[in-house]
Amino acid sequence: MGNLNRFHEFALVNRLTKALERNPRQLNRTHQSDAEIVRLPDGTLLAATVDGLHEEYNLGLLRDPFVLGWCAVSQSLSDLAAVAATPLGVLLAVNFPRGSEESWQEAFFSGVNAVLRDHGTFCLGGDTNFSPEPGFTCTALGIIDLPAPLQRTGARPGDSLYITGFLGTGNLLGIASEVDKVLWAKLEKEYRPRARLRESRALAPYVSCAIDTSDALLQGLAIISDLNDVGMVFEHRPELYSPPLVQMVEKIRFPLWLVNVFGMGEYELVLGVPAQKEEEFLARAGFEKIPVMRIGQVVREPGIILNIDGKSFQLDVPYLLNLFGTCSDIKTYLKALATYDAKLRGTA
Repeated sequence: MGNLNRFHEFALVNRLTKALERNPRQLNRTHQSDAEIVRLPDGTLLAATVDGLHEEYNLGLLRDPFVLGWCAVSQSLSDLAAVAATPLGVLLAVNFPRGSEESWQEAFFSGVNAVLRDHGTFCLGGDTNFSPEPGFTCTALGIIDLPAPLQRTGARPGDSLYITGFLGTGNLLGIASEVDKVLWAKLEKEYRPRARLRESRALAPYVSCAIDTSDALLQGLAIISDLNDVGMVFEHRPELYSPPLVQMVEKIRFPLWLVNVFGMGEYELVLGVPAQKEEEFLARAGFEKIPVMRIGQVVREPGIILNIDGKSFQLDVPYLLNLFGTCSDIKTYLKALATYDAKLRGTA
């Protein structure tokens, strides 16, 4: 199995949790699935996940209270989607900005209510406080009624890689926040990422592994690669991306493929599909009107290869995934990414 300790976030998790005793009923090991999976005494598979919306607020990428409420919930529901679970409900722990108006607080919970209704689930309870450092945390619970849970493990050389929708819809917001504040404000008001719950349950019988892209595509591919001791070939092409994003990066001359590194992902699912099930997979996706797109293939040699403009490049994945933590702000980060691309492709 590969070494996820190469990536700062995973090294931190591994260091802090190495002494914790795991429930003997838990089916997944650390990092093996987007949600934790526990077999209850009656045989039911419970999926549980928790995620926080903090950095996006503190960096100024998300500030609209309705959108914050929506995203706080949808990011955790997306983890349930990646294990093909049906939601039971969510628990919220909210630290409102100290001094926030009642209208701001109510708008946040209007967003929560809207996303719950949209995904057909409920708020089971939670905790509410005020803090000089706001934060919005959601725990989601679900039931898996498949013969075996969908996890990040299971990828094999020869599997095709598919995505359930356009890449880059989240990072469109991140880039716009630096280059066009008027556009950013408009995009934020319209931002409604959906968890692919229906899609994952429909396609799970044909899938070898799955991960969501809430932390961007590259991290998802790196996790699957390391957990399964395989490599990934990502076949970049403009049709995979949100059209407004393509227009923006062309305008500012930023390399399009790099939006798969920037950590504000799009809540889509990456699905590994074995060759012998690919025809059935595509037929079911067509029947369910799920706009899947092929993005690459699992290969035997570990690592991640970028295919772009008829050429192939081996990516320095640890550098790319650890880069944000070394930069003072988003503008510096975007510049460092562009410099990496120029050196990689010999255009510096």
